[in-house]
Amino acid sequence: MRCIGVALMIALVYISGAAASDGCFPACEKAIWAVDPAKPGPLLPPTGRSLFDFIAADGIPFPFEALVRKVEARIGCTDGACTTPVLIPLGRSLQQTAAAPDFFEYPRAVVAVTGEGAGPMFARDRLYLAYQEKMNLIEVISYNETAARFEFQLVRNYRKDNTPRLVYANRNICIACHQNHSPIFSRQVWDETNANPKVAEKLSQVRERFYGIPVHRGIDLPDIIDKATDRANLIGVTQRIWREACDVACRALAITAAVQYRLSGGRIFDVSALAQTLSPGFAARWPAGLAIPNPDLPNRDPLAFPPSTRGVAQSHVIAVFDPLAPRAPLETWIASDRLLARRFVVGLADLIAERDIHDLDAWLARHATQAARRIHTAPCRLSGERYDCAGEFTLRGGRNFVDALAIGDEPSLHFSLKNGIATSRGLRARTADGNLIERITVTQERGKAEATVAVVEDFANIRAIIAKFNWSDVPINRMPLRLALGLDTQDICCQTAVLLEPAQADLEPAGPVLEPGTAFKKACGACHLTVERFPPNFLAGDERRVNTNLAQCAPRIFVRLSMWQTAVASRDKVPMPPPLASRKGSPWVQTVPHPSIAVLRNTVAEWLRAETGQVPDAAAMVAYGYENLRRCLPPADATAPSGVPERTEQSNQ
Repeated sequence: MRCIGVALMIALVYISGAAASDGCFPACEKAIWAVDPAKPGPLLPPTGRSLFDFIAADGIPFPFEALVRKVEARIGCTDGACTTPVLIPLGRSLQQTAAAPDFFEYPRAVVAVTGEGAGPMFARDRLYLAYQEKMNLIEVISYNETAARFEFQLVRNYRKDNTPRLVYANRNICIACHQNHSPIFSRQVWDETNANPKVAEKLSQVRERFYGIPVHRGIDLPDIIDKATDRANLIGVTQRIWREACDVACRALAITAAVQYRLSGGRIFDVSALAQTLSPGFAARWPAGLAIPNPDLPNRDPLAFPPSTRGVAQSHVIAVFDPLAPRAPLETWIASDRLLARRFVVGLADLIAERDIHDLDAWLARHATQAARRIHTAPCRLSGERYDCAGEFTLRGGRNFVDALAIGDEPSLHFSLKNGIATSRGLRARTADGNLIERITVTQERGKAEATVAVVEDFANIRAIIAKFNWSDVPINRMPLRLALGLDTQDICCQTAVLLEPAQADLEPAGPVLEPGTAFKKACGACHLTVERFPPNFLAGDERRVNTNLAQCAPRIFVRLSMWQTAVASRDKVPMPPPLASRKGSPWVQTVPHPSIAVLRNTVAEWLRAETGQVPDAAAMVAYGYENLRRCLPPADATAPSGVPERTEQSNQ
């Protein structure tokens, strides 16, 4: 069951009225979000720590390319084999205006860990870095295995000859865009990145490499990152099903199927027994289904502004492309879906490191002598180096490749073949039920040909081990998997945080909000009562500073509050506070603001009328470009509240 795409949904909900009057997403309104965009969760990890904390424990090297090399070393990779970078000079991040007007001299560098290495850390799809040189800042999205959630962090003061400071970011701000609680990325064709020839050409006019990243690269790199964020998006879904809908028996079957799937190179597997145990728990927990969040932003051409546009105005992002806009679920998983069990198994399989599978394969090889063997034979017809066999099994192929092998009623499988040894994706070949295909031989004698397939029934060992293990309600991660499978855990990262420094939060200024900011605290405080100048922290500071900030920010505050009264198709910016995408845990688009928003808008309108002598008109104010409105904060100066350090000056929303 799929929900309608986000762009169409916005049109239906806000324009045509075809959707339910309260703004529900059709077909999804009774489902439950797998992760709720209205509940960011605690700022600091409730348990465990992020992967990046373990990398940064002994320092964060400068420059940025040195940090990327350190990440690669920790995961056991070299020469960029496990990381994928792109450059985004005009993007949609919180730092989108930081480099103005020199966007192409200081592009944002985004690096994702998209591969696995031989090191102790499993970080594929789980670690993302975004560096903005003008801000001396790195944004980090990093998985926490113990808490089974992505953490959002900032590396501050990241510059030469300085000591960087790693803090946990304000999740209220982060989840406003990362509504899926995990990384987000544009859909193809990724025009904001240097895969766009026009963007690459402008960057190359400055230099050919930024932070060790070549300017001229193809669309394969953003495609790799896009696929990584798609997989990362499903980690939270898989963990929730594991903990809330899958009982002990279900978990043993699910892990067995996931290991079987990985050992066989992603082959077809029988999940009928799992489906019978998973579906009842799933239906009881989510009778209308589980809504799968959307990690994809619509593709945006960053150069589609009028030729006369200059400076910070070039960074303008209209509402339809803004990550703040509510995103409809990708789809809704329901208990009766025959693909549910397989989706769950594939999700679990993605939580298993490649190294762990190879270690398990080696363990099975050491214990293979204790397993039963079956020898299957079949007569063959030969044609040159090709063979076609049918008997106890069917087999077609040639000297170096098995086109099809099916034993009994199993589906056909294909493998690479060398000297009788079949392999699949670097692992020894296995049947659809997980057992080892030890050897395939085709012989010819006296004009007759015969094929022999030797199968070692070693997977029974794994079934027994998994069935005996106590699969508790805690999130599934690498440590219990290796423990359950009898694999060594001594050099596996990252479970214990005892040697790490205490986690540091990006703390808000202490003290109450002073007039006239009190009225704005409930609606705006989660994002604007912070140490950050972006989003503008106009509620932070003493009475004089709050007064100054609100007066300075009044035009932009008025426009954003007024967007609630503007048809979605005509909105220049997403309204503030951003429309919610959840109500009581279900997908929902907020179409009407809280009544207090009208009061705030009238208050700001009165300030502007007193300042200009005219009744403010939001449409007229953005006619020359929203980014051309005066900055939302005055320049950094001595008015900073006591104990709150000033940040590098930038344009504000």
